[in-house]
Amino acid sequence: MDYTNILVPTDFSESAKYALPFAIDLAQKYQSKLHILHVVEPIIAPVDFAWGTYSYPDIEKQLSGYVDESLAKITKEQIPADIETETMNLHGKPWREIVAFAKGHEMDMIVMATHGLSGFSHAIYGSTAEKVVRKAHCPVLIVRHPEVKFEMP
Repeated sequence: MDYTNILVPTDFSESAKYALPFAIDLAQKYQSKLHILHVVEPIIAPVDFAWGTYSYPDIEKQLSGYVDESLAKITKEQIPADIETETMNLHGKPWREIVAFAKGHEMDMIVMATHGLSGFSHAIYGSTAEKVVRKAHCPVLIVRHPEVKFEMP
C-alpha cells in the first residue's frame, strides 16, 4: 500500500483534534505528506435581516484569517517537523469540498473525525463523515472520540 498523500479535514473540534494523531502516525509510517483542510460553509442570512448593516465579505475575510491562523497553529504545534504538511482553507459544503479535493489532488487516504450528530439534524442533513465515506474515491479512516457516545436511532 502506498499512502503518499493523506487528507485530514478538520473543523477544529475536540473530535478532529483526537483524529489528528492517527493521521500523523500513518504519515510517519508511510512517509506521507499531510494535507490539512478546513471548509468554511457559506454564510446565509434570512431576508428579514435586511434592516441591519451586515458586511458579509468582511465577516468571511475575518473568518478566513482565523482559519488560516488555526491551521498554522496546528501545523506548528502538533505536527512533527519531519512530516511535510500543506494547509488549505476552502469554501463550500464540507463533504463536497473534501471529496472533490481528495479526488482532484490524488489523495491516497482521508483521515477524519466523526461525532454524534443524531436525531432530526442527522435525518435531514446526514453527517459529513458518512457522505465522505460513501463518495470518496480512496480509503477513509473515521476516528470516533472516546467521549462521544453512540445512540441507537
